Amino acid sequence: MIGSSFVVRTADDESTAAACVALWVDAVADRDGVPASDAVRQRAHAKFAAERVALVVADGGGEAPLGFALVTAPGTGGTPSDAAYLSLLAVAPSAQGHGLGRRLLAAAVDAAAAAGHDRCELHALDDNAPALALYASAGFRPVGEAFPHALSGRPTHVWQAGVGG
Repeated sequence: MIGSSFVVRTADDESTAAACVALWVDAVADRDGVPASDAVRQRAHAKFAAERVALVVADGGGEAPLGFALVTAPGTGGTPSDAAYLSLLAVAPSAQGHGLGRRLLAAAVDAAAAAGHDRCELHALDDNAPALALYASAGFRPVGEAFPHALSGRPTHVWQAGVGG
């Protein structure tokens, strides 16, 4: 049972980043019902190469993290912005449904605030209802017009939270 037996912490080592990329690839494949993709892996590596504000991970006693959230510098989301960018957030499929995503999201926003960013933004697929519910419950709101996701072409929105967000 996952429950509250996980620990959310900040991380900055490259082995953790590599494990997070692997988790992201698996989570996207599970979410979309498709095989793991090299394009998704390459895009995640590029996101980890951007200027980092914070990386928070959830450990559950195993070797690989159960989840993570990567926050990168303002403007790294592909459009000009002064908000920290929640670039990636993933929870292992086996650990979903226990509040881990909510804790990671809160820790990511807190880490961005501690780094001096009073607003955060993220990109969310319009058809990802569980993620949209999580973001809305955390105070994020969609802004602007939909745009096609860089890999899938699916409609996507910017969501923002914080002062002025």
